[in-house]
Amino acid sequence: MEFRHEIINFPKKLPIKFFLHRIGNVSRHWHQSLELIVVMKGDADINVGNVSYRLGAGDLILINSNEVHELHSEDATMVALQIKLELLKEVVVDIKKMYFDCNTVKANDPGSFRNIKRIVAQILQHNINASEFVDLKNAALVYELIYELCTHFSSDEPEADLQPKEGMDRLRRILDYVNSHYSEPISLQEVAKQEFLSVPYLSKYFKKKLGLPFSDYLKDLRLHYAVNDLLNESLTIDKIAAKNGFPNVRSFVTAFGEKYGELPSIWRKKHAEEVSGSIEATKEKSVNYYQDEPHSYHEEISRFIENNLGQPSLAPPEKVLQRFSTALRIDVTRQTGKLNHRFKNFIGVSRVKEVLYAEVQEALRTAQREIGFKYIKMHGLLDDELMVYDEDAEGRPLFNFRLIDSAFDFLLSVGLKPLVQFSFMPAKLASDLSKTVFYTNMNTSPPKDMAKWNRLVEALTLHLIGRYGMEEVRSWLFCVWNEPSSSNLLFGFKQDETFFSLYKNTYETVKNIDASLSFGGPAAFSTYNKSEDWLFSFLAFSKDNDCLPDFITIHYYDIDLIAQNDQLSMDKQLNLSPVTDSFKQFIDRLQLRLREAELASLPVYLTEWNSTVSHKDLMSDTCFKSSYVIKNIAENYDRLESFGYWLLTDLHEENRLPSQVFHGGLGLFTYNNIKKPAYHAFCFLNKLGNYLVDRGDGYFITKQDNRYQILLYNYHHYDDIYANGISISISHKERYSHFPGKAKREFRLELAPLVGSFEIRHSIVNRDYGSAYDNALKLGQAAELSLGDIEYLKRISIPRIEKEISASSETLTVHAVLQPFEIRLIEVSERPASTLEP
Repeated sequence: MEFRHEIINFPKKLPIKFFLHRIGNVSRHWHQSLELIVVMKGDADINVGNVSYRLGAGDLILINSNEVHELHSEDATMVALQIKLELLKEVVVDIKKMYFDCNTVKANDPGSFRNIKRIVAQILQHNINASEFVDLKNAALVYELIYELCTHFSSDEPEADLQPKEGMDRLRRILDYVNSHYSEPISLQEVAKQEFLSVPYLSKYFKKKLGLPFSDYLKDLRLHYAVNDLLNESLTIDKIAAKNGFPNVRSFVTAFGEKYGELPSIWRKKHAEEVSGSIEATKEKSVNYYQDEPHSYHEEISRFIENNLGQPSLAPPEKVLQRFSTALRIDVTRQTGKLNHRFKNFIGVSRVKEVLYAEVQEALRTAQREIGFKYIKMHGLLDDELMVYDEDAEGRPLFNFRLIDSAFDFLLSVGLKPLVQFSFMPAKLASDLSKTVFYTNMNTSPPKDMAKWNRLVEALTLHLIGRYGMEEVRSWLFCVWNEPSSSNLLFGFKQDETFFSLYKNTYETVKNIDASLSFGGPAAFSTYNKSEDWLFSFLAFSKDNDCLPDFITIHYYDIDLIAQNDQLSMDKQLNLSPVTDSFKQFIDRLQLRLREAELASLPVYLTEWNSTVSHKDLMSDTCFKSSYVIKNIAENYDRLESFGYWLLTDLHEENRLPSQVFHGGLGLFTYNNIKKPAYHAFCFLNKLGNYLVDRGDGYFITKQDNRYQILLYNYHHYDDIYANGISISISHKERYSHFPGKAKREFRLELAPLVGSFEIRHSIVNRDYGSAYDNALKLGQAAELSLGDIEYLKRISIPRIEKEISASSETLTVHAVLQPFEIRLIEVSERPASTLEP
């Protein structure tokens, strides 16, 4: 089994790190820190050295420094506290000889662990809604924990477990080398040479330290990585064998059968559902597209704290710090550039069919009246639910575009132009009827007959031109498929060449009708820390085959694929970007590669964008999302051709619709058309002027004629715990707990030169004004809402308006103090002379 050293990154000045997880399997590893594991729910099998223990709810075990251990469980909820002994050297004389026998399973007196559990409960309690001084409390509690361990659980280390420092350093070097070269044809002789040891000595040393021969360790290590690769259907069995260091396919199949009891191909088929619906980063790393929400440990933690402190887990009163911004002097005569307001170029609705729903039409009318988007992105133009394609008894195609006409008629009536995305596959054309996704079972297999597919594309394109006129249709955008860079289990195909052929055929079919029709590609999927390799392999193909798209469409979600592939964490949680400028990093990265490929002139339409792919991230209903929208668009204004927020409304059919109104959906509207704070963010953006005056951290200032628009935002990023897909305190009634150091922010802006009398109008969205979710909480609950409640929330969940009149002989001072997550639009306009006081 794999056996590797874990490097733990501790906070700079604290000797403790704690985390929670629901484990599946965590492979054999060791580290120099102490680790206290407490099971809060379920059962877990923990192997320490060569001894196994079954821990149930309420049990705990202390893993000593350098002890090899592994964990297995179906669904145990655990808290782990890791303690860095080096930071205790000033108070403990010989920390390297410290050994503790602390294991409830072995103990005869359960009461002797009462203080340990009390300290753990206190650590958890103080880190829920943590104050600015929580690190002081953590430091005090970890020292108390060490005191308790030293006083009651000190023990002599078993003779068999003693591992001198020199031996551990050697073992660490050996394992680091093997882990770095496992995919190569390495041997025991090669490793022995690296360490200046004889082969017989190293063989005995290795078996003694790890409990298995070198060859078995190397084989298990290779199998560990090969198993992960089996979940990637784009890799053949022989490629997986070669990629992971097996000399040939036969040796891989034999080793796999010995360990797992079946052929790799059978195992792959049985476990395909584990990544069903995943999106793979360049066909290698994947994200759970169906993830409901970050794992919430709120109930388990509250119960554990109550059981061990004798009182419920009550959050302390929220303390908001005041943070003063440096006063800024703004030269209003300065214009740094003309703005194109490209954030309005796209909005998204999940499926074309949904455009026919009354609620979606109402949301679209409202958005067009108050914001005014140009294009709309939708899936499912060719889905069977629109009854587009059929065949007669002889297999001849039959077309029916009436429902498409109804949807497009409405869109054009509200001023929206469609992105005509040819997707997905009608059943009569599908090569695999079982390849479906989402609640509505959209078929995402390639066509079984490319000629018939081309006829469908041609017939629909000609129909649209005939119905709406060539001039109108030339102003639309066309493309084919959605996220072909994703796994074969979602939208992608087993071979990239299959999509490339589909793209080329569709491109040529449309261009043969009219070369001036704008055809783009390929709706590639991107995330934080992910390369755009797949996109550029597609662009290289299109360049070489004379079918270069007229524009690029791309999707971006602020999720972290690298964190999901951490080898010690087998949770399938959804990891979010841990940094605040990941959106900017993505655009920088994309534009650099386009320049390097000499394709910088291609327009780039971002047609899907959000902080998460989850339709149940509870923060999406809150003011966090409105400040997130303002921050990212303001910092990257007009850098792409569009910033298509995904999506307009929670009323969509990718997942089964939850009964709870505020369930964390991605929409700007709830499914019954209550405006969320993020919707107001787009309304504020829509009121910006056409010329940029100045911008910086937290502010964006524009000018239109003699009026000025000042957009302010007080953004706070979630903590690392939430970024890692874990919630220790979030619930349907508490959604702002994972933001450490929340602070007010004061802005004092001096606008000059301005002379005269001015009206200063403030539009404010924060937790008190404009947040439907926070208003719903004030009704006493946020779950079941009556029709009267819904109408009431629609009326009151609007921005607060404040006005002031100020005279200026040279400098006009604008002052505002923003609450955490607040967004504020300040409009400054000169009052006509006739309205001035005598």
